[in-house]
Amino acid sequence: MTAAWPGTLPQRFLIPGNSESLDENRIASQTDTGPGKRRPRSSMEIGSFTGTMRMSGAQWAILLAFGKTDLGKWVLPFTIPATDGGADWLVRFAMGSKPRRVNIGGDRWNVSMALEILP
Repeated sequence: MTAAWPGTLPQRFLIPGNSESLDENRIASQTDTGPGKRRPRSSMEIGSFTGTMRMSGAQWAILLAFGKTDLGKWVLPFTIPATDGGADWLVRFAMGSKPRRVNIGGDRWNVSMALEILP
């Protein structure tokens, strides 16, 4: 069963600075003459999303426990509310990127995350 984003964590990303894109899914090959050929690399496209949430120190601890335990040390996919309010996204943390936090005063932290949006 796929893990779900904990209800005790923020359910929305902060709006400024979010970024969403489609990852490259094309292969190009040269031809003897004329324009090269292109084809899809895979029938499934993965998207990328980076965003920030505001959390307390206690919520940071919940996120760490979620990643280590429910996500099998940050590798398993999970569902999280979509930024457009539509159906939940199926995501996983991007390779080489775990959540990181920056203190913005007192017990308030901006937590940035890079996610892969799975088909």
